[in-house]
Amino acid sequence: MQGKFLTAAALLAFTTLPVMAQPTQPQGSAAAGSGGSAAVGGTSATTLGAGATTTGPEGNASALGMGGSAAGPNATSRSAVHGNENLNGQAMAMSHDQGTMSKSHTVCHDKAGNSVDCRTKTMAHEPGQKPDMSTSEGSAAIP
Repeated sequence: MQGKFLTAAALLAFTTLPVMAQPTQPQGSAAAGSGGSAAVGGTSATTLGAGATTTGPEGNASALGMGGSAAGPNATSRSAVHGNENLNGQAMAMSHDQGTMSKSHTVCHDKAGNSVDCRTKTMAHEPGQKPDMSTSEGSAAIP
């Protein structure tokens, strides 16, 4: 009988403790993206990426989209998104004809309930010329 009394007393003591305030999670949304194109001498390549994340009382949600295309001789493109809560993606596209080449590469990171970061690098090159390169970036964070 005494063992049952101690268990009930311990339960009563636990349930009468004051409830501590739970830390509040910031709520809001963030969206960002980047993209770029390169073209020279009958070759072209384009990639882009865009992501969004949101957080609220019910939890976090994220979305990420990637894509790319290339035109001209020997054109290739591919894109992928992977991850569960945090998403990572990349898209690559390239076209080349002997020494003439256009390529584009976009990478995005979507940290659920936190931030979205994207970066695109492009390059166009003709033989005997200096490559024309550019970079674009997009980022946003939930305050």
